[in-house]
Amino acid sequence: MDVYLRKIVSVNLGFSLLFSLLSLASAATGNSVKDYESHWAQKQIESWLDKGWLKGFADGSVKPDQGITRAEFVTLINRSFDIRGSMPVRFTDVPTTGWIYEEFAKAASAGYIKGYGDKVRPNDPLTRQEAAVIISDLLKLEDASDLSALNKFKDRDQIAAWSASKVGAMINSGIMKGYPSGNFAPLQAITRAEVVTIIEPLTTKLGGAMEINEAGVFGGEDPTAPAFDEGVTVNTYGVTLKNFLVLGDLRINEGVGEGDVSLENVTVKGKVIVKGGGANSIHFKDSILGEVVVQKKGGKVSLVAEGTTQIKTVTVQSGAFIQLGQGTSVAKLILDAVTKVTGQGQILAATVNQGGKGSSFEKKPDLVEGVGLLSGTSHFN
Repeated sequence: MDVYLRKIVSVNLGFSLLFSLLSLASAATGNSVKDYESHWAQKQIESWLDKGWLKGFADGSVKPDQGITRAEFVTLINRSFDIRGSMPVRFTDVPTTGWIYEEFAKAASAGYIKGYGDKVRPNDPLTRQEAAVIISDLLKLEDASDLSALNKFKDRDQIAAWSASKVGAMINSGIMKGYPSGNFAPLQAITRAEVVTIIEPLTTKLGGAMEINEAGVFGGEDPTAPAFDEGVTVNTYGVTLKNFLVLGDLRINEGVGEGDVSLENVTVKGKVIVKGGGANSIHFKDSILGEVVVQKKGGKVSLVAEGTTQIKTVTVQSGAFIQLGQGTSVAKLILDAVTKVTGQGQILAATVNQGGKGSSFEKKPDLVEGVGLLSGTSHFN
């Protein structure tokens, strides 16, 4: 995943493929047409034109409200994420030679295009729900299991079952939104301007791991539209990540010492590696985390989960205190070091290994196993 994301700042929309076909006809007019002036996406379009990421027609137009085909969008993704590998594909509606075949071969190798049976419909306009599926698969976002967020859209019934979990993931992450009318418009062709504005936050936030070396608050102001980064490394204390989506790993390093680091409305797709912090030190509030690994050398670290925090796996490899507030949950807890777990949060399964003998739980997990329990030294309050 991070191989692709590391290159995202090199985004080139690839629209020139279509533009080149029309540029001669456009040039005949001899006029300079800036059809994006006063457009709602003017700022982003101008930024991309200045950077050379977006190339317009010879007459200066961009056609921001024109739809993009599936082949053009696949080319966009391959170029912006620097996808170069390829694998043979056999779609009956794609010639075995030419640029369209090459682009879909790259897409297939990256695993984000599956097609419709033996067809891929390269020249069809790309719908908004199709774009949601492609981007979600590319970013490896977790499918939304709770689709209640989709109920706010008036046209919820038009969102196909095959796309609903992906659309939900895109809405929950803040990458895509609906329209002021209250519709998501899943069947509507996505426009060039929409593509630019969807990818713009990624291009401004990604491009390598972000390192934080001084105290402060980092992230987005809008909880529904989080800031993005490929990976984040925290090297000091007094740091708060707020309204943030980390697509790679979050590292809380030794430089934190015994100080505090807080996560508020943060989603981490990779690992949260905790190597620093002290008593009552690392706070997770209203966050969704994949795997949390505690690896502090010398001394114990405290993890405090609050609000609606959900964690898939917590692996404790060095001594720790874990406080789980009401409403929080840990799907799997693995103890390789002595740990004291307090609070009324839910633990679905806990494994107490040999190094975790002597661990204690204020609230018994739903399932407990491991050789550490067999010794009889782990206990429940």
